[in-house]
Amino acid sequence: MKTTVIIEMNSDGSYTAVPQHDFEIGFFGEGKTVEKAIADLNNSLLEARKHLPDLPDMEWDLRFDTASFLQYFSDRMSLAGLQTITGINRKQLSHYVTGHSRPSAATVRKIQAGIDRFSQQLSQVCLI
Repeated sequence: MKTTVIIEMNSDGSYTAVPQHDFEIGFFGEGKTVEKAIADLNNSLLEARKHLPDLPDMEWDLRFDTASFLQYFSDRMSLAGLQTITGINRKQLSHYVTGHSRPSAATVRKIQAGIDRFSQQLSQVCLI
């Protein structure tokens, strides 16, 4: 079962991973990094199964706030690269990563559009 998970950066710099579901029991993940929040979510699901053994297998469909996305992919995409992809200054992107500022809705759309364009370009690459 594919389940949407909202990943957000908290005011203290930690992250939460909250699945969007209608089950009788609530579970979520939290951690100092996105990876740790997702791992905690997986552990929470295992704990929830102790109380509701009929919970289906779940595949996570991750949805990120901007800070969480930038943190999660920081080992694969530099801020300089993201500046090129999105057209947003890397210093401003850095402020989003650290939580010092939050992007406006228009800026989020601009980041999403840049990522979408880059993803489309990558999907057309064929190495020989």
